[in-house]
Amino acid sequence: MMQEGLPSFYQIDYNGHWLVCCSRGHGQREPHGVVRPLGRAFLDVGLINALHITLSVKKCSLLCTCSTTLDSVIKLAMMYQQAAPDITQTSLRGRILSGFAMATMATLFTLETKAYVSKDIATTLSLANSNSEQRIRLNFNITMMDLPCDYATVDVYSTVGFQKNITKDVRKFNIDEDGVLQQYEARNWHQDDVELWDPAVIETVEDLHGDGEDAISLDGDTFPYAKEEYPFLFVKFYTSNCPNCDDFAPTWEALGEIVTDTSMHMVDDFMEEKGMDYYHYSDEEYEQAVNVMAPVLVTRLDCGAYPDVCKEEQIRAYPTTRLFVDGKAAGDYDGHRTVMELVHWLSHMEAAYREPGQFKMHNIFKHASERTIRSEEERIWNDALMRYRAPSPFFNTTRHPGCQLVGHVMVDTAPGKFLIQAQSFGKDFSSHLTNVSHIVHHFSFGDIEAQARVENGGWKGITSKFVQSLHPLDGNVYVTSGLHQAYHHHMRVVTTEIGDSHLIKWAGEKVRRVYRILSNTQLSTYRTSIVPEAKFEYDLSPIAMSYLEVSRNWYDYSTGLLAIIGGCFTVIGMLESSVALFSKRNRYYL
Repeated sequence: MMQEGLPSFYQIDYNGHWLVCCSRGHGQREPHGVVRPLGRAFLDVGLINALHITLSVKKCSLLCTCSTTLDSVIKLAMMYQQAAPDITQTSLRGRILSGFAMATMATLFTLETKAYVSKDIATTLSLANSNSEQRIRLNFNITMMDLPCDYATVDVYSTVGFQKNITKDVRKFNIDEDGVLQQYEARNWHQDDVELWDPAVIETVEDLHGDGEDAISLDGDTFPYAKEEYPFLFVKFYTSNCPNCDDFAPTWEALGEIVTDTSMHMVDDFMEEKGMDYYHYSDEEYEQAVNVMAPVLVTRLDCGAYPDVCKEEQIRAYPTTRLFVDGKAAGDYDGHRTVMELVHWLSHMEAAYREPGQFKMHNIFKHASERTIRSEEERIWNDALMRYRAPSPFFNTTRHPGCQLVGHVMVDTAPGKFLIQAQSFGKDFSSHLTNVSHIVHHFSFGDIEAQARVENGGWKGITSKFVQSLHPLDGNVYVTSGLHQAYHHHMRVVTTEIGDSHLIKWAGEKVRRVYRILSNTQLSTYRTSIVPEAKFEYDLSPIAMSYLEVSRNWYDYSTGLLAIIGGCFTVIGMLESSVALFSKRNRYYL
């Protein structure tokens, strides 16, 4: 039986002394060979019998063995052991290496954090998904430098279809011969807006020529003479192989006949007023008097027979009806090709160039109405129209007007071409005088807003060259210096997607899709029978590019920081050990 105050377990040596087995109660053993006597008083205790001593010794031996094993396992698992303060010391070398380690870790921490906050651009290539968009938007802002808005049309052709004379989402603005943009928007005339001939004239040209030609035919010699001699000269420029000219021919001859009849009545009234005898004048003198009294001389000139004259007058389309006042071009008429419309326009032109006391055109209205108006209702309407009609807008007074075309069209995602050409339902154009010189203010594909966000979004890796590739033709001027020439633009369109990968993944943000253009421009020469056109050919690339902003994950950042700490301690430790070893060897040799 153990007394109070004795250690928990004991063992007895052969000399009869008690030896402490586990005296501290923490699994620690006494140092090997250390015997701690406990005194004779304990040996004399009679209450301790041999059996109790034997059991105590066995129990002590078993527990000491378990304590030794547990102590070994704990020592093996102890990864962060600390040295006793009495066996550590500081040195100058240690302080220097510690400072170097701290500076290195601070620098690496800063660079790692900066890399974590910033984003990189990941570029990938893939096959373009043609099923995502069946049609894309084509944006344009182009000035035709020498093509009137009345003739400039926009057509789109592709391998799957075509669109002709597009007017939806297309705006036109007139530009005068000095290149000044007009303040009003030009009307985009449809093909059925203008009447191409007068339905009231039912006779053919042959029938009208039965009593002679009233629309006088001019040639290269008589044309300059007529401009000098007659203050008002109305000329129709045409060609023999022009269908529109053939349709307009009876109307023009009827106008000449009406003017001739009006002039004859004016000469007869003048002779009666003066008491002149008809028999004293020959037919030639009478005809000359009729031409002199005529309010306007109606003539025609075949450009196929006299191309030099038409080239000098810059006649580009047939038929072209031009009024000359005192030998100078006053304007071209492009309105309805009816007799009454022509007479109305001549009357307003006369008001602009003649004094009020010299007006003669009003005399034509009576004969024109008798010739073309078939009913009393139509006659009343025409009289009201004469009184309240505003000046006709169907003419221009410039020789080289231009047109600015602004808008967008939807095109198929297939190879195609965008055309701006001289075209009119009621005119045939002269190929050698059609000038399609142009200025490209803007030409691009895709959504304008997406382009603006990419250009102004400050995306890392999006360079100025990338932005310029979205519209490489912008600001370029293409002027043809010769006849039968036009610039053609060939473009390869590359679908490009830009976005933030994390926002796309977690916030559902859509990528911004823009289209880069690889362009090539060349000057093309046309055959003499073909009218030149400004052509923009495009083909979508089957390869799409993606520019995605990629940022590092938080666990990558944490791993990097731990790697910096461990790496710095390891490298500095190896450096310190190497320096210490080198120092010891030097001391040994010394």
